[in-house]
Amino acid sequence: MAERDVRIANFNLLNLNLPGQPIYGDPGWTDEQYAAKIAFSRRVLAAFDADVIGFQECWDAQVLHDIFAGGGLEGGYDIVARTLDPRGIQVALAARKGMLRGEPVWIDTFPEDARFVDLKEERDAAESVSVTIGRFSRPLLRVVVNKAAGTPDIVFYVAHLKSKGPTALRSDDANPVLRSNRFIAQTVVSHVRRMVEAGAFRAILDDEMKDNDKPVVVMGDLNDGTTSVTTELISGSPGYRFFAKSVAGLKSDAGLYTVEKLQQLRSFRHVYFTYIFRNQMESLDHIMVSDSFYDHSSIRKWSFREMQVLNDHLTATEAERRRLGYNDHGIVVAQFDWNPMMEEAEKIVAGNTG
Repeated sequence: MAERDVRIANFNLLNLNLPGQPIYGDPGWTDEQYAAKIAFSRRVLAAFDADVIGFQECWDAQVLHDIFAGGGLEGGYDIVARTLDPRGIQVALAARKGMLRGEPVWIDTFPEDARFVDLKEERDAAESVSVTIGRFSRPLLRVVVNKAAGTPDIVFYVAHLKSKGPTALRSDDANPVLRSNRFIAQTVVSHVRRMVEAGAFRAILDDEMKDNDKPVVVMGDLNDGTTSVTTELISGSPGYRFFAKSVAGLKSDAGLYTVEKLQQLRSFRHVYFTYIFRNQMESLDHIMVSDSFYDHSSIRKWSFREMQVLNDHLTATEAERRRLGYNDHGIVVAQFDWNPMMEEAEKIVAGNTG
C-alpha cells in the first residue's frame, strides 16, 4: 500500500470489558475468555493492517490498550477511547501514530434543530407527532485524521445505533401496553429510537458536509441493512454512475457511498453479511464515504480498490465463541488508493497533446 492510500476497518468487539467486570448484570468475562478475545482481536487487526479502525462495544479504554500491546501492533497506533463511570458501552477509534489531528469530540445529544417534537401532518392524520428522545443511546465519536503529507484531513465518525432487538423496559402495571403487549412495546421503542438517532445523525452530517468538499467517513454498527430507511437516511442516498454518459455521482454535496455497494458494482458474485440472527444473514456493519472517495466524482481524491468482510467466525456456536474469543459481527475493511480526479485529468490532457 502506497503512503497516501488509506485502509479503513470497522470492528464490533462484542461487549469487551475487563475480566470480572459485569456486563448488563452478567458476571462478564473470565480471565481465560478475556485473553482469548484479546488474542482474536490482535490476529484480526494484524491481518487487515488498517490505518484507521472504528470500534463498537468497548466498555473500558484499557481493553484497547491491551489489544494493541502485542501481536506486532505495539507502538503503532494512537487510541481514542473513554471509560465511563459507571462503565457503559462505547465506541472508540485507533489510528496509526501521527495521523490524529485536533481533539476528538464525543456527541451525546441531538442538535437543537433535530428534535422531532410537535410535528403535524398536512393530511391523513390529525394528531401531532412528538418524540422526546434527545440523546444518542451510544454517543457518536468524531475524529479528524491525516494519512500523509499532501493529502487533506479526513473527518471520521464512529457510530453504534440502537439495536433492532427488543428494548428492556421498566415494569409499569398501570401502563396498558406493557400489561398486554410488552414485546410489541419493546420492539417499537427500539425502532423508534434507532430512527430518530439516524435522523439526528443525518442532521449532523448535513452540517459537516454541505457546501464544502471535506472528505468524510462514517463507520459503525448501524443495526440495519444497507437499503433500510435508517441506513439510507444516514447515507443520503447519493447517485451512482452506471453508464458512460451519466452524470450521477459527479458531485454529491452531503451523500455517503457505502463500500458494500461499491464492491457489488464490480463483483460477479459477492456475499456481504456481518451478522447472523436466527439463521438470517444481515448486513448491520457499514463503512460509508463521501464523494472524495467515489471513483466518478469530480472532486475525487481517493479511488475505491476493494472491500473485505471477515465473517467466517459468525457460524461458531456460543460456546465456541466464548472459548475462542470470537466476536458476533463481521469485520469490514475497505481500501482506497490516492488517485485525485484532477491529476488523472491532467495526465489525460497531457497525453493527448504530447
